[in-house]
Amino acid sequence: MEHKTAICTIQDITKRHGPSTVLGPLSLAFYSGEAIGIRGANGAGKSTLIKLIAGIQKADSGLIHMPADVQKGIGYVPQDIALYHNLSGRHNLEFWAGIYGLRGEQKKLRIQWLLKEVGLSDKADVRVQDYSGGMRRRLNLAAALLVTPRLLLLDEPTVGADVRSVEVMLSLIEHMKKQGVAVVFISHRDDELEKVCDRIITLEKGKIVAVQEKENLL
Repeated sequence: MEHKTAICTIQDITKRHGPSTVLGPLSLAFYSGEAIGIRGANGAGKSTLIKLIAGIQKADSGLIHMPADVQKGIGYVPQDIALYHNLSGRHNLEFWAGIYGLRGEQKKLRIQWLLKEVGLSDKADVRVQDYSGGMRRRLNLAAALLVTPRLLLLDEPTVGADVRSVEVMLSLIEHMKKQGVAVVFISHRDDELEKVCDRIITLEKGKIVAVQEKENLL
């Protein structure tokens, strides 16, 4: 990775909850077109790390360096489904597209493309409450990709999804990598991480205890 420029660099960040340090000190760099997998037991600090990168939480110490254009273009898929269940799939995407400032033909084409990519074109006008768990997960990912991100943060996006839905989502992650997007992917499933990630980082009690490179994942 020496030949590439990092689009996000983390230096010695720590995060505390009361007297306990839940993350860090931790340093890490993310590169365009690379997917980093994050694994670890519950409470290892995975979600905290992704929330710090997304700017949802603030680190107690350390620095996160990120160009302004990357910061504006972060795609974030939380563990919890961020959808309106009484709206259709299309109306959900239209709502989020409006939040992101997409308008007119650009909005229409982007939504059409995403519905096709996540295999929901035929279910676009069905209410999300009638979707399966896997369909909701796919739509949740689509919502994060309405504005093509430079950095895509995925907090267990495949939890509870069926095999087909997982395949669709992993394929879309591969596509985003090819477009130069940096991906951070949290999962408890090693097979998912090994399929799409260039590096897999293991967290334990808020610290990096192992890093596996792509050539050692097979």
